[in-house]
Amino acid sequence: MPVRSLIAAGALFALGGCGGSNAPAAESPRAPLVGVAAAAPASAAGAVRASGVIGYKRETPLSFNAPGIVTALTVDEGDVVRAGQRLAAARRTSVGANADESALARENAERQLARTQALFDQGFVSQAALDDARLAASRARAGSAINAPAAGVILRRLAEPAQVVDAGQPVLLLGEVNSGIIVRASVSADDAARIRLADVAHVRIAGEAARPGRVARIGAKSNDATGAFEIEIALQEADGVRSGQVADVEIEAAAPPEARAALIVPALALLDARADQGVVFVVDARGVARRRTVETAGLVQDHVLIVSGLRAGERVVASGAAYVRDGEPVRIADTP
Repeated sequence: MPVRSLIAAGALFALGGCGGSNAPAAESPRAPLVGVAAAAPASAAGAVRASGVIGYKRETPLSFNAPGIVTALTVDEGDVVRAGQRLAAARRTSVGANADESALARENAERQLARTQALFDQGFVSQAALDDARLAASRARAGSAINAPAAGVILRRLAEPAQVVDAGQPVLLLGEVNSGIIVRASVSADDAARIRLADVAHVRIAGEAARPGRVARIGAKSNDATGAFEIEIALQEADGVRSGQVADVEIEAAAPPEARAALIVPALALLDARADQGVVFVVDARGVARRRTVETAGLVQDHVLIVSGLRAGERVVASGAAYVRDGEPVRIADTP
């Protein structure tokens, strides 16, 4: 054999022998593009997530204690008021909504009082009858007023001057600033059982960084319609927050018992789930996806608990698993 041919053959042999078993698999442009996630201990999987509405702890409807016609409203929505400040006034009436009827009622009460006083002076009526007449006249000519029970913010103005209102009909809604700002959210019965008073919470309003909070109340009874429990998160930093805003909350609750010795992976990574069994694709150091049977123990939020079949830190295909075959090289998508 010519020397040149032997050299070429030797070079080909040498090239063929290069690359041990640990070399990365050649990445084909046709290899499926997948997202991966590392199997992590589930001890941190106890976070409870929910959405709720921000408000003052006490939002008090204010009303007149008798029917009447509103004569003055000195505040509007958004106004800050002090405790004891006069907010509204009304002319009381118990005989009708018409102003003329109110005036007639006062006149009749005054005439009745004068007549009863004259009869009392003559000894024809009792002291009790005179007292009743005086009370009736006082009620007929008296007005009603609403004073702020505490310092706060006017959240709603529900009536206008000259409007007829009933006793107890809300006229203003006051948010009491000293009561604090809270988020009211609903959680499932299972999540409520894991939440404790004073648990740390993170409150996120759209477009803002998370604000710290703590669990201030856990409902003692579920909602009859939904079965959910209401919880309250007290905001520790409430600057710029407004009643009625929607917020997402994440509570650092205790992990469920079954999660304490398990691993978690995204729920989308699990394939062929049957009872407590399933399949995931584990990506090895060479970028090859290997089919692996695992044992599961339920879900925590959007993750599945794995109790056997995986080791902490192993990478599983978290997105695109449906397009992967056992032993096939994959391309791993960049993740933030």
